[in-house]
Amino acid sequence: MLEIMSQDSRDEHVKTVYAHFGLALYLAQILEHGLANALISAELLPRRTGKPVPKTQWEAEFDLFMNEQFNKPLGRLISGLRKATSVPVDLEALLTTALKTRNFLAHHFFRERAESFMSCDGREKMIKELESAQRLFEAADEKLTVESDSLRRRFTPPSLADHARR
Repeated sequence: MLEIMSQDSRDEHVKTVYAHFGLALYLAQILEHGLANALISAELLPRRTGKPVPKTQWEAEFDLFMNEQFNKPLGRLISGLRKATSVPVDLEALLTTALKTRNFLAHHFFRERAESFMSCDGREKMIKELESAQRLFEAADEKLTVESDSLRRRFTPPSLADHARR
């Protein structure tokens, strides 16, 4: 197919690919943050249950824990969740696919799609691939949120849970 595209429309199309790429990686980072939050409920809260400490000590411990999580790559966060709690099979599958997809995007996507990037049809295929990655990261984060909420409820005193619903 003969492609005739003005330079302006070609430039906009290229920007669209970059925008979808940026959104996909942004959503992968949201998933990473979700995993850090899930680890609060799966690891930190169980470790602290029945061991009250002053508020300032808890805040310092919490901040340290979160900083440690934010320094871990996606694969280590997933491994940490697996070690801390039982991960449902469907969430496990989503997280495994999300990790592979995120690593591919971060390390190989543009290099392996260099030829495709040169044509309008190729860029359209890249956009579709990136949209698929975006949906994957969103689905994984949504499922993770459901599981994380369930874990958190186990360690939230009923009086606080009632107060949160108001």
